[in-house]
Amino acid sequence: MADELLYPIKKKIPGLSYAFTLNGIELPVLDITHPDFVACTNDRILHKLLPYVQKNAEKNAEKFNKIPSFWKRYLINHSFGMAELLDIEKQNMFASGITTIMMKLGPRLIGKGRKRFWDRQMNKGFGPLVIRMRARDISKCQAEILIPLLKNYPEKDLCFINIAGGSASDNINALFLIENENPTLLIKRKIEINVLDIDTFGPAFGNRCLTALKTPNGRFNELDITFKHIHYDWNEVDNLIELLSERKGWLQLYSSEGGLFEYCSDEVIIRNLNAIYSYSEDDAVVIGTLMHDIKEIDAGMTASLKIITNIKPRLLGINGLRSITEKNKWNIESIIEGNPRYLIFSLRKKI
Repeated sequence: MADELLYPIKKKIPGLSYAFTLNGIELPVLDITHPDFVACTNDRILHKLLPYVQKNAEKNAEKFNKIPSFWKRYLINHSFGMAELLDIEKQNMFASGITTIMMKLGPRLIGKGRKRFWDRQMNKGFGPLVIRMRARDISKCQAEILIPLLKNYPEKDLCFINIAGGSASDNINALFLIENENPTLLIKRKIEINVLDIDTFGPAFGNRCLTALKTPNGRFNELDITFKHIHYDWNEVDNLIELLSERKGWLQLYSSEGGLFEYCSDEVIIRNLNAIYSYSEDDAVVIGTLMHDIKEIDAGMTASLKIITNIKPRLLGINGLRSITEKNKWNIESIIEGNPRYLIFSLRKKI
């Protein structure tokens, strides 16, 4: 715990809860309704940045690849977020850890001070903006689907199952939105957030976020809510099936933001969808994010695929998703567009 006091935030924003990451960085719990998040996550900023990205994407990718080693070392030592992107030897095959968390928070929420200067600069860019839009839209999609279910089944408990869910900020913010709409929908029922993830960093922070929200002054202080991290390799679905078997009769919502549909092959996606279909309730919903295909995605993403990095997401596209759903028993129910890099979608069972 002593290490966690290395990088606290001195001036906290009223109304937000705070938690420490495993490497001792204090950050606010993401709240997509907070004015400081809204101010840096809107179409006006997107339309301002998009022409520049389209014009300069290739040039900027080349510059990134040619960053001198001394400058990389400087940024690694002076930026929490960029350290993960630049230190290739320690990099995972997918975006995780502190970088994604900070991108979602945006430049106004990650904290002031010299130590976080470069992280604030990074978060003013196009990539973090579309990540924040993705986080906002998938949270709204979950809330819109859950509200009528919670009204129709007041006696049922609620179970989130989040594949490659990291800190589960999408589930937490869906609950924020439901609480804003009608707080009585959440009181007097058990709520469980299950994060199935091979990573430990994100889920640990998510658990600490929930602990902060359950304190006497936290937004969830009156809710019966728990957070559970289940080690999960999406190539093997046994742990998923075991969890589903234990949650029969609960309202179930499945999600994967920046995970299953952005990194996995058709075979792995289908294996997970088949497991959910076979062992879930009839009203179960899957909500996910995917990247546009190569013809539709923004030029910045196309260029970034040429950057020397271990992180190589898949450009599945909506047609790729349709091809997958045609091979099993799911219907594409809704699609949220408007993001030049990501699509948000929901799937329901074919009964």
